[in-house]
Amino acid sequence: MKTKLAMLGLSFCCALSAQTTKEYMMEHIEYTAGNYTSYPTSFPQQTKAPKGYEAFYISHYGRHGSRYHHTAADYKNLYEIFAKADSAHALTATGLTVKDRFQKMYNRYYDRAGDLTTKGVAQHRAIADRMFHSFPKVFKKNAVIEIKASTSGRCIMSMDAFCQQLKAMQPTLDIRGESSKRLMYYISNDPMEDKNRRLADTAWSNRFGDLHYRLIHPTRMVKQLFSDMDYVAKHVDTIGFMRKFYEVNNSLVCDDSDINFKDIWTKEELYNNWVVQNAWWYGAYGPCPLTQNRSRFFANDLLSVMINDADAALASGDVQANLRFGHDIAILPLTALMELQGCRDQLTNLDDVMKYWNEYKIIPMASNVQMIFYKSKKNPDILVKIMLNEREVDLPLKSDVAPYYKWSEVRQFFMDKMSEK
Repeated sequence: MKTKLAMLGLSFCCALSAQTTKEYMMEHIEYTAGNYTSYPTSFPQQTKAPKGYEAFYISHYGRHGSRYHHTAADYKNLYEIFAKADSAHALTATGLTVKDRFQKMYNRYYDRAGDLTTKGVAQHRAIADRMFHSFPKVFKKNAVIEIKASTSGRCIMSMDAFCQQLKAMQPTLDIRGESSKRLMYYISNDPMEDKNRRLADTAWSNRFGDLHYRLIHPTRMVKQLFSDMDYVAKHVDTIGFMRKFYEVNNSLVCDDSDINFKDIWTKEELYNNWVVQNAWWYGAYGPCPLTQNRSRFFANDLLSVMINDADAALASGDVQANLRFGHDIAILPLTALMELQGCRDQLTNLDDVMKYWNEYKIIPMASNVQMIFYKSKKNPDILVKIMLNEREVDLPLKSDVAPYYKWSEVRQFFMDKMSEK
């Protein structure tokens, strides 16, 4: 049985280790939405737990579900670029249609920037449903579930959707929720000054600048939209325009909007913008050696809380699950600190990043890390498996029953990682 389980774990590891190619991305252009990508809807079958072991405790951190684009000013600014160009008679016929689309976006989304969408609510209800049915003994009658959320409205709404689904399936659950500023030091830790200082370092900025200017080419799009290139030269930052347009365009998938710009973007442009965006996330929050792999330590407090909560729950048996709801800027450092499969590669050639490290796989909307704890009446060792977006992932540790590992060894591994400088 151990050999069979190990082989199953190995085969899954190999699948996750497969390189992402340009050809694959061009065939699945929806993934160029990056961190706006919708949460997956199909999942591999989970590896059966070793004989005699049953799940009894869950530790979880999840990103909010699909949301509208987070910055209201971007809707306004993009619309005003076209409105001013229209006043100067500098738009093509296609540009005029884009102006109308941006005006519709501004009118519809300006006051909802950053809000959770109905799609985001559905994502968290579905995750809760699968968690309940995958680990039913965790959610036994009168089980205590502690839930914490960022003070962001979209995170509170995500937490609420999750709780509603759990309660619908087990009304006797004792759910204890909290959202407060006192939690933010670990739920959404983003040391902005430290991050910006590292991104300004020449080891990173020179290579990222080279990648950016090799791949971002707005000329074709600009000529499609604007009829007066002299006007554009004086009034439009074409590269900045293309990058912001790309980001806002990606957000439309979060609402299954009837607005789209499929006639404006080529697949090559979407792909190139994604490669640059993916590399930026890698440098800002991933295990990038060009930024000293320092972002992982943003998650020290979060992982410490997860360990402490697990220790308390395992010692007392009073809590059956700790569920936390926050942001992508916490999940990326957490996965790097944990050294999860697909999240730990350290690359200095930014052209290679997209082959091995993909933000759309790690932080789609409603992304989550789940630590599932197992115990046996016949074996004193507590086992744990970790799932990233409901897919089992490996750790750089030995185990005869991977993806299941001894909690004592995983805990020590995490403690060692947090103590590194």
